[in-house]
Amino acid sequence: MCNKTRHVFGLVIVLSLLSGCASFSRGVTEAILDRNTEDTRQCWINGREFDGMDRLFERADGSDIARLKILKVHGIGTHTPGYSQRLQNGLIENFGFTAMDETVKTISMIHANYDGNLGTLRIHRYLDPERAREMLFYELTWDPIVEQEKKLLDFDNTAESSARRVPFNHTLKVFSNATLPDALMYNSRFRQPIQLSIGQAICWMLSEKWENLPADGSASCAGKREDYVSKAHATGLAIISHSLGSRISIDALQTLVSQVSKLPNYREISASAQASAVYLYMLSNQLPLLQVGQPLPEIHDQVESYCREDGERYDERFLQQLQVVAFSDPNDLFSYAVTPGYINRHVDSRLCPSVTNVSIQVAPITSILGLQEVANPETAHTEYETDSRVLKMLVSGFGKTHGHADVKQRCEFIEALPSQ
Repeated sequence: MCNKTRHVFGLVIVLSLLSGCASFSRGVTEAILDRNTEDTRQCWINGREFDGMDRLFERADGSDIARLKILKVHGIGTHTPGYSQRLQNGLIENFGFTAMDETVKTISMIHANYDGNLGTLRIHRYLDPERAREMLFYELTWDPIVEQEKKLLDFDNTAESSARRVPFNHTLKVFSNATLPDALMYNSRFRQPIQLSIGQAICWMLSEKWENLPADGSASCAGKREDYVSKAHATGLAIISHSLGSRISIDALQTLVSQVSKLPNYREISASAQASAVYLYMLSNQLPLLQVGQPLPEIHDQVESYCREDGERYDERFLQQLQVVAFSDPNDLFSYAVTPGYINRHVDSRLCPSVTNVSIQVAPITSILGLQEVANPETAHTEYETDSRVLKMLVSGFGKTHGHADVKQRCEFIEALPSQ
């Protein structure tokens, strides 16, 4: 087989795996691909040691229950409420939760500044056997903001349009129609309502206990930003984002600090929040890609001034730390590593950001007839939340003195030391 034919043949196999094209039978595919039952997927960690969410359980107001709150923010594609159940299942297994509230609280979010549905916030409550720890999982679905606009492409997905396309190309076209518009629309007039949606979700997280959250129906969180920001230090807060959701989450935090910093009592507000840390775990992020053409944050290139104890603006910081952990499969076509230089310049310095990159092969590497290795790019983009190593790092973190033994055995670690 000549090199050109071999490459074309390999591309056909990869694309057939990506699309799930029915014209390639399972039997033929398995005959062509060398099956290897040994898990040889690799993992490399570069950056600072990082904490897992097990460090975030907090007791507040004299409560006997230690609480953790997690916000899930989705990215491109079509999502309906319940899309995060696989992730929730993995987390409750690793945390050891054995009970859950039979009520799933569902809020259809509205706001006076937006004439329409801001999306759905579903809250699950999980407990450990001793009822000593509680996890509230907030699943944000912001799709309703853009779903009507995406219907402009519906005709292109119909059988009438597909009649002029070969089935494989039609599968790819439908996929691109469902995903690419989200990134385009976020950088348009839809950015503000999407930011309002995640702002409402954060408001509900920080301003209300489980008992006070509405069980269902439409509602707007009426808490003032300065009020719920001051409560952040009493609550363990983590955000797990996927794809475009990482850009949305970073922008939401920067918008929050920008707005609160303009209040006359900012020093007082920030003083109460400076003991808090926010953990942002990004599964397949596009921060560098979606930064192209966007302005820099208000305060940038000043992390040392705001975040070191001897820094001249240390008392003006907004958080003690924004811990950013970027998980990327090297074969994920839609994910990018985040360098410390990027974080210093493109994330607001008052958030005191630090970054760790976890380059992890989520998709299995398969050999085609022993001639060329391939990885399914769709799997590489979508299966982070089912990977046992990712789940263990979300829960236990990674470092010399903490983290799961299985992860330490399977991941190479190059530690980045803060500048002296």
